[in-house]
Formats: sequence, structure tokens, C-alpha cells
Amino acid sequence: MTAPVRVGLVGAGPWARMVHAPLLAAGPETELAGVWSRTADHAESLAAEHGVTPYPSFDALLDDVEAVALAVVPAAQPDLAVRAAQAGKAVLLEKPLGLDVTGARRIADAVAEHGVGSLMLLTYRFADVVREFLADVDTMTPTGARACFISGAFLGGAFAGGWRLEHGALLDVGPHILDLVETALGPVVEIQGHGDPRQWVGLLVTHESGALSEVTLSCASAIEPSRTEVEVYGRDRSCFVDARSGARAASFARVRAEFAAVARSGDPHPCDASRGLAIQELVARAERALVK
Repeated sequence: MTAPVRVGLVGAGPWARMVHAPLLAAGPETELAGVWSRTADHAESLAAEHGVTPYPSFDALLDDVEAVALAVVPAAQPDLAVRAAQAGKAVLLEKPLGLDVTGARRIADAVAEHGVGSLMLLTYRFADVVREFLADVDTMTPTGARACFISGAFLGGAFAGGWRLEHGALLDVGPHILDLVETALGPVVEIQGHGDPRQWVGLLVTHESGALSEVTLSCASAIEPSRTEVEVYGRDRSCFVDARSGARAASFARVRAEFAAVARSGDPHPCDASRGLAIQELVARAERALVK
């Protein structure tokens, strides 16, 4: 039996507690080796929950693990990810890779230069329903699509603050929906947009194939449950996915298994750092479209 990959968790906030720590600790492909955070008390508390080591520094964590999972804010991720890659450690990355394309490119370049495995936590891409949807779309000739990510996350709760409220839905959840739309319909050649990322954004996206997609984003809408949907239309039929209907536990199990595989091999993955950079560039294009 292959030994689990020893992964150090960086960050001890709500997402680290809800997702990263239990995901990595569940095994069998990974072992949660310990936690480091700039807020030592938070790291100690989360480490105690899982019976693992609270590391005194990022360097101490790097010295003791095979891979690193980053559950940090976008502004902090580039420096930490680059240092991990330079140390030869595979990286599990958050979306977006950074606050801007420059930060995202630093990560993608470091991963490529040092030949380490990388995986970006685009959770929907690991759900059976989404993979089945994308496979189905591959068998048709799309002419258009509609897609939305609508939630009330900015109205209250653990994620209603900090960089998310400052930069809005486009940077926060835009990577999810833009990734799905481009993967389904092909490379994007133009984005037109209107609205306010802190309230409501509408995008008209032109794809290389000539297909058009209309994308709606909001994290400040009183809706429960939230919606992440894509419907693709062709001359003969249409194809729809409710991405949130995927079993979250099964999706996270696949994240763990596929991250362990790329950590061992260093092989590329459809959701690796290079894909994260491409998505960050799409977000930047959409941001520029809003201010024209």
C-alpha cells in the first residue's frame, strides 16, 4: 500500500477548518501533518482538533512535509506558494491564485520552474455531475449558454468581510463560473460587462467557436440555497448542470486523491496552477470590461 502524502496546512480560518483540515485528515491518500498560521492561537486550536503539530513557522512546516495546502487570502498566497515550490513541495491552491494576474503568474511560473505538482481547489470541477455535464457538452456543438453564480454570502456569515467584500463577486466566485463556461464552450476571445462586483454583474462572453455565453454573478442576493448553474444550448439539444447538486463529500474525496497523485508525480492537471493563471486572466479581462 502506498504511504499517504504528508501535507502541511497553511491557514486556520473558517475555510481551513471547514474544508482543508478534515479533507486532508480523512485519508487514505493524504495525512494532515500539521498546521501553521500567522495567528498562532488559531493554528494551535485547529491542530489540537486533529491531533497534529502546530508548527512555529512556515519554514518549520516546509522542512517536515511533502506537500502544502494553502488556505489563505489571495494577497498572501503568491509569496507562500512560491516558497513552497522553491522547496520542492507540491501545492494545493485556493482560488483566486492572487489579487491580480501578476501574483497568479508568480505561482504558475514557480510551479513550472521547480516541477512540483499543483492543484487548485475549484470544487465544482471535482463533482460527478459537473464532469458528466462537461463530457456531454463535448458531444454537441454549442451555440450559446447561460450561467450564474448567485448567493447571499456577502450579506452575513463567515465570508462576509475582508477581501471578498472589498473586491466583490467577480474575484471571489468568478473563477468558478468562468472556468466552467470556458471549459464547456472553449477559449474566450471577448468579454463585455456591466454592473458592480459588490452587488450584481452581467457578462456577455464571446468564445473562439463563435458561441456566446451570458454570465450572471452576485454574492449579495437574498437567495437560499445559492445557485451555481450552467446550461448550454445547441441546434439539436441543450445540456444543463446544477453544480451545487454534486455530493460535496465525494467531490472533496476526489480532490484529495487527485492532489496526492499530482504531489507524487508532478504531472499537470486540468485544475493546476497554469489553469489558475488562465482563469485569473479571464477575471482581469472581465474587471476591465466593467469600467469601459
